[in-house]
This record gives sequence, structure tokens and C-alpha cells, in this order.
Amino acid sequence: MSDGEWSSKEGDVVVLLHGIGHSLWNMALMEKRLRREGYKTVNLSYPSRKHNIEALSVWLNDRLQSEDVWSCSGRVHFVTHSMGGLVTQHYLDTNKEGFPSGKLGRVVMLGPPHRGSEVADFLHKVPLYRWVFGPAGQELTTSVRAKVKITPWYELGVIAGTKNWMYPLGVLTMKGVNDGCVSVESTKIDGMKEHITLPLLHGFMGWNKTAQSQTANFLKTGGFNHVR
Repeated sequence: MSDGEWSSKEGDVVVLLHGIGHSLWNMALMEKRLRREGYKTVNLSYPSRKHNIEALSVWLNDRLQSEDVWSCSGRVHFVTHSMGGLVTQHYLDTNKEGFPSGKLGRVVMLGPPHRGSEVADFLHKVPLYRWVFGPAGQELTTSVRAKVKITPWYELGVIAGTKNWMYPLGVLTMKGVNDGCVSVESTKIDGMKEHITLPLLHGFMGWNKTAQSQTANFLKTGGFNHVR
């Protein structure tokens, strides 16, 4: 487990970022698997409920600068869950001119709401939702996300979930296959390198061994294992 602490600058580093309202614990098993694969890890808890996505991307930039992550001998990869993917996406797009040449590795996003969530559409005006999920929660609607025009300039692999039984509101509000919070279609973005679906619930994607294996495979090879 880590909160930005890593013991060596040798080799590749993976930065892990959780979803809104979660913490580094949600990425702990993913982090453990990636460490077994030989990666150094920086598993961050960030104030996901207090700021909008742009401000959170600034927070991420400041934190990675303070951790001196980009001075590692290898490349820097990112593995994210849900809104953590949107924060990372904004960070990478905003700072792409300033990264050391050849240092950015690959990016894997689990359940990213690239095109928003119908659950957010349904709840975003509800006071309790606004209080719990803060400014960033207002940016997860389909109408807001439709205005975001970002094309990944890095190798991006996306894993989408297809199980929703734990999320009755998701079942009621979303059309098509979904993970209870984000539809499979919403996870897609123009310019991604690979996309794969797994029978996962949204909130537990990082805990799943198959998702961990697929993530490790993409980081190492630039592709998912489509024969499962």
C-alpha cells in the first residue's frame, strides 16, 4: 500500500488513481498485482469530492512533481478507475508539452465515464448527491461530457464492466450493457488503442484478478489478452 511513497527510482513506475468518493484502498489489490509484476507504484488518495476535474488534475500534477515521479529510470504508466481516468486524461492532455521525451508509458482505465453517466444525469440536481460528490460530480453528466473534446495521444487501453445487479438505479436509468454506473458505450473514446469488456461491477473492478491480469498485460505489451 502506498500514498505516493515509492522506494526506488529504478525501473518503470505505475501511478494509480481511484474513482470519485473512493480512496487508495480501492486500488490496493491492483497495486499489489502490479508490484508482483515488477513495477514501482504510486497509489494516491486525492480529494475527489472537493474540486472539479480541472482542479484535481492540477492537484495530480503538483503531487507527482513533489514525488519526483518523472525522474525514475524507466517509464511512467497510469492505471485508473472511473473518474480517476478523467482526471488523468485532463492532466496528460494539459501537460503533454512538458513531459520528458519518451517517459510516458501506457494508460489503462477501468470503467471511465468518458461520455458521462445517466445515473449522474438522474441525480445531479439532488442535494444529497451534490453534497456527497461535490463539483466533480456535476461534471459526470452526459451533457457536460459531450462538450469535452480530448483525444488520447498515448497508448490507452479501456476495460468496461458488464454486470449491474448491485446498482438498481443504474439498471433503471441506463440503456444497453453497463456496470451499474457507466455504460460500455460511455467508456469508449476516439483514439483509444484497445477496449475490452469483463463481467464486472463498477465499484469492484480493481479488485478483480482478471482485470488485474489484463491491466498488467496491456502495460507490458500494449494490448489485452482477447482469448480468455
